[in-house]
Amino acid sequence: MPLPGATRPLDSISSGRRVPHKNKDFLNKNGHRHHSYEPEKAPYPLSYDRQVLELESIDLSFLLHVVKSVSFGTFPDGQPLRSLDLGCGSGMWILEAAKEWTDCHFVGFDLVDVQVPLSLLEPQIASRVTWVHGNFLTTKLPFDDDEFDHVRMQSLGKGIPENKVRILITSMVCQLLVPDNVSHHSPSDIIFPTLPSWFTAPLRARNKRSDSIHRPNGMHTREATPPPSSADPTPLPHDHVLLESLYYGVFENRFINLRPTGGYLPFTITTSVHQKPAILPIHFTSNFRHVISGPIVHFRMPAIPPLPQLPQPLPANALLMSGDGDKSEGGSQSPGSSEMPTLRPSTVSFSSADSRRTSQSTSTEKSSLFDRSYSLSDANTQTSHSGDPPSPSSPKTTQTTKLPFHVIDWSSAENTMGSAHGSRVLIPLEEVDQLNESSLAMQLYWSYQNVLACQEPMWEELMDRMRNRPNELREFGWENDLELTELESRAKFEVLVERYKRDMQARISLWCSLAELGWPVPPREPLSKAELVEEERLHHAMLEARQSASEDDLQTYCRSVRAFVGSKSS
Repeated sequence: MPLPGATRPLDSISSGRRVPHKNKDFLNKNGHRHHSYEPEKAPYPLSYDRQVLELESIDLSFLLHVVKSVSFGTFPDGQPLRSLDLGCGSGMWILEAAKEWTDCHFVGFDLVDVQVPLSLLEPQIASRVTWVHGNFLTTKLPFDDDEFDHVRMQSLGKGIPENKVRILITSMVCQLLVPDNVSHHSPSDIIFPTLPSWFTAPLRARNKRSDSIHRPNGMHTREATPPPSSADPTPLPHDHVLLESLYYGVFENRFINLRPTGGYLPFTITTSVHQKPAILPIHFTSNFRHVISGPIVHFRMPAIPPLPQLPQPLPANALLMSGDGDKSEGGSQSPGSSEMPTLRPSTVSFSSADSRRTSQSTSTEKSSLFDRSYSLSDANTQTSHSGDPPSPSSPKTTQTTKLPFHVIDWSSAENTMGSAHGSRVLIPLEEVDQLNESSLAMQLYWSYQNVLACQEPMWEELMDRMRNRPNELREFGWENDLELTELESRAKFEVLVERYKRDMQARISLWCSLAELGWPVPPREPLSKAELVEEERLHHAMLEARQSASEDDLQTYCRSVRAFVGSKSS
């Protein structure tokens, strides 16, 4: 049966064309592309850089792998004939859904023009897709009532103030839906992924040579390290606590709830906004006749990955070059001493119930980032350069990491559609259980890239605090030096952001996931002896630091998601 909204002639919204919007300009903020609206009119703070838009592919791949479809839930009356994607982004979901729902016409609505040009699509797809641009927070959507039999809202939580949620649900989504049809919404909580100090401390350390005194007779000693001052500030919870505060402050000042899923998250920074109840689930369940609100799925941090191999063997005189052998004035340790740092294996191995692979191996079996095919072995596993078994004195421990990939919070799950449509079916947990560590690394990548996408709003938040609330910055280690120019403060801020980026890259270790999928690790350029020594020193420091890791460090959430399905009453 044709939909009422699909039979009327469309003047401004015709199938297969792009509807221009009068304000589709972007602002370039220090090399990042942002929309040109004022935050009061469009509070969405993320940039529209390419790597941000590409994050949609992670969510889409997860959906297709776990749900086996482009949408949560089922359609008893058949596939939708007219679908609206609010906040469609690049339009990636629509292009995939058009392949599955072959008779459906799609309308993608977004604030700005970042969608795939229809001229690049296959004619049979392009003829069923329309891009529309506008700001639904300030202007009524240009659609008729009862025009769509499916409405999708994905990750709109980062751009909707709390006082606009009710208007969005009641005055827009419910009116646009044909009675007895459904709206799908899958929000993600706003999380700043953090790293424990034991992980980042070795990344900060450098082999200091300036404190070593070289004497004329060839001997050298180190100056005594002064004891810590009693006036030292209280240690911060982690290295990136200032960026965490700025990130949450960006959303707080835009009145955006950090917990659209309705769950609880153990934030490091405590402000009043973190304790507010989620508004979206309340309005969603109160404005639809039938509602399935699935459980909250918290994805934990991925397992600590092994360290990458050295590009070439460590030189024989590495210990002398490292400066660690000068324990006394008159001598140095021999290379064969038991104090010699643990050498890194030439290949990094993975353990699996079915096979063992190395970064040099190739795989012919089908595999993907969302297939459980391996678990990481302990980073202390040793492999000799010659291929012979390691010596008895070499530590060899292979501990397979077996931790739950997710934590399920059923406390707020709800089902008003009867037993035939349980909350469990929205996100099949048995499929989630089949995910591997690589998928967790991609969830962490998604979360930390969302932080980097807010770099410019975070800078604006920092400038506001420097001018109006300097005392708030001191507790996070930022000294508000009035003599620093804005340019110097900007350079200092970018150092913090770049450091966070490097730390997260080290934590995710994308090379590890690619190696397990059969991709050869790209060869590195040969290092000088000094560079080899420095990298081996860093490796040894990281192995020692990992002894401080606790089980709680791996149980920290890196992302939390939830799905809602609502059916409009007739």
